[in-house]
Amino acid sequence: MNISIYIILYVQIVHSIDKLGIWHRLPVFLGLLYLSVRRHLHEEYNLFNVGRTPTGVRYNPADYPYRTADGKYNEPFNEVAGSQGTFFGRNILPVNQKAMLKKPDPMVVATKLLARKKFIDTGKQFNMIAASWIQFMIHDWIDHMEETQQIELVAPKQVANQCPLQSFKFYKTKEVPTGFWEIKSGTLNIRTPWWDGSAIYGSNEKRLHKVRTFKDGKLKISEDGLLLHDQDGIAVSGDVRNSWAGVSILQALFIKEHNAVCDTLKREYRNLGDEELYRHARLVTSAVIAKVHTIDWTVELLKTDTLLAGMRGNWYGLLGKSFKDKFGHVGGAILGGVVGLKKPENHGVPYSLTEEFVSVYRMHSLLPDHLQLRDISATPGSNKSPPSAEKIPLPSLIGRVGEKTSSGIGFIKLMVSMGHQASGALEPWNYPMWLRDLVAQDVEGMDRPDHVDLAALEVYRDRERNVARYNEFRRGLLMIPISKWEDLTDDQDVIEALQEVYGDEVEELDILVGLMAEKKITGFAISETAFIIFLIMATRRLESDRFFTSNFNEETYTKKGFEWVNTTESLKDVLDRHYPEMTAKWMNSASAFSVWDSPKPSPNHIPLLFRVPK
Repeated sequence: MNISIYIILYVQIVHSIDKLGIWHRLPVFLGLLYLSVRRHLHEEYNLFNVGRTPTGVRYNPADYPYRTADGKYNEPFNEVAGSQGTFFGRNILPVNQKAMLKKPDPMVVATKLLARKKFIDTGKQFNMIAASWIQFMIHDWIDHMEETQQIELVAPKQVANQCPLQSFKFYKTKEVPTGFWEIKSGTLNIRTPWWDGSAIYGSNEKRLHKVRTFKDGKLKISEDGLLLHDQDGIAVSGDVRNSWAGVSILQALFIKEHNAVCDTLKREYRNLGDEELYRHARLVTSAVIAKVHTIDWTVELLKTDTLLAGMRGNWYGLLGKSFKDKFGHVGGAILGGVVGLKKPENHGVPYSLTEEFVSVYRMHSLLPDHLQLRDISATPGSNKSPPSAEKIPLPSLIGRVGEKTSSGIGFIKLMVSMGHQASGALEPWNYPMWLRDLVAQDVEGMDRPDHVDLAALEVYRDRERNVARYNEFRRGLLMIPISKWEDLTDDQDVIEALQEVYGDEVEELDILVGLMAEKKITGFAISETAFIIFLIMATRRLESDRFFTSNFNEETYTKKGFEWVNTTESLKDVLDRHYPEMTAKWMNSASAFSVWDSPKPSPNHIPLLFRVPK
C-alpha cells in the first residue's frame, strides 16, 4: 500500500466521522485517534512556506545552546527560521480579497454582528487571568509590520449613529514580495514566533538590553512586584505595544519567575556568571510558560477529557508523567510526547506562525466592560470568595493610564480580582463597545493620535491579509462547509442578522463572525474551526523547537533548571511559589484559569483514556 492510498483512507475516515459529528463524543482513546489522523493530514496539506528557504552551510547548534534575542539559530537547517522580521506562514493558500475589502462594509459587520448588546460570560470555566494569558501569549508570538501609509474607513449611513467613531484611520499591513512563485507576497512578523518568552525579554537585542539588570542574570522589576516604568510612564518589559494591566501583571509574574530561577541557579552553580545565568533562566522560564499554556490554560479552554488527555499527551506522551519522570523520554511522540523528541520536526516547512493562526486568536470578546475589584482585607466567604469592592472601567487599565491604575491597586488585589471574575464568551454581540473607540499604541508603547474601531479593523485585517472567508477556510481544513445559515447556528436572531448583512451569500461570511457564531462543542470555549488550527499549530510550536526537543535536557537547561520545569505543572504552581499566602487564602479552584471560587472537580477513578464524554 503506498502513501497516497493511506492519505485517501485517512481523508475518508475523517470525513465520515465529521458527517456524523461525533468525534468529541467518542471514548477518549478513539477521539485521540481521530485527532491524530486529522493532524497528520494537516501536517501534509496545511503547512505552506512563505518566502524563499535559505540555502548554504548548516550552522552548528552546539554553538548556540541558548535562545538568541531575535530568535535566530533555533532550527538546525535554517538559521533565520522563527526570527524577528520573517514571514508569516500559511495553513491555507491566500485568497485574493482586494476587490472584497469592503464587501460587506466592516463597520456594518461590526455593528450588526459583533458589537456587545449585553455582556455574556463563560460561567466558572474561564476567568480574567485566562483572558489575559492569551494576550500575554500573543505578545510573545505575533504582530504584523505596518506600512507608513494610513487608510480610512467611514461608517455607512445605515449604521453611523450606532458606531462610536464615524470614521477612523489606521496603518495598512505591509505587503512584501516573497521572491517565490507559489505565494508571491506575504507579511512580516515583528515578534519572534518561537515560544521564547519574548513578551518579557523582547524580540531583539535592543529591547532585551532595556529589560536586563546585567547582574546575576536578572531582569528589571519594581519592588512592589509590578513592572518598572520609564520617564514616560511606559512599562519596562519585552513587549509594550497595545498592552493592558492583565498582560503587564503576567509579565511581572514571569519576570519574578525568571529572577527566582537565577537565584536558584546561582546558589547551585557558583561559577555561572551574569550571561550564563540569564541564558539558562530564560530557557527555564520560557519552558514553564509553554508548559502552563499546554497542560493548564488549553485544558481549561477546551474542557473535555479528550483534550485533557491530548494536551498532556503532547507534553508527556501516553506513558504519562510518572513514567517520563522516572525513565525519561521513551519511544516517539505518541508514547513519550512531543517534548523531548530526539530531534525537532518541521514537516519540511520552515517554522513560522501563520496568518490563519492570527485570525483564530482574535478573542477580544473575552474582555468585559469593567474589572470588579475585590476587598482582600475581608475574611474569605464561601469557596474562598472575597467581597466585591469598586468597579474599574477596562479603558482605565490600558496603556500608560493602565500602568498607573495598576500601581494604585497592587499585584495581589489585581490578581485576586481577575481570578474571581469570569471572562466574556466568544459569541456574537459580545465584542466590547469600548474597543470600538480605542487608543492604540505603537511598538514603543506610545499612544497613537488616531482612535480605532477594533471590531471593524479586525474584520478588515483578515480580508487585507487574504485570509479565506469562513466557508473556504473550512474547506481548506478538510471540514464540511455550511450551505445555509442554519448549518452555522440555531440562534434565530443571529440567523436574521446574518441574513441582513450577507443576504444568502454564505460564501461571503467573514471568518471572525463565523468563529463567534458557530455552534460550540460542549466544554469548548472556542469554535471547532478555530480548534483545528490549534490542533496543527499547538504541536508545531513544540516539535519544531530544538529547545523543546533535542535540547530539552539537563545539559542545556542545567540539572536544577530542568528539574524546575519538570516539577512545575500549572500557573497555580507559579503563583504558589511567589505568592503562597494569596493562593492559600483566595484560590479554591483546581486551576488558576477557572474562576477561583469554583469547587474542585470530583475524583474520577476511570482511567482517562477509557472515559466516555457525557
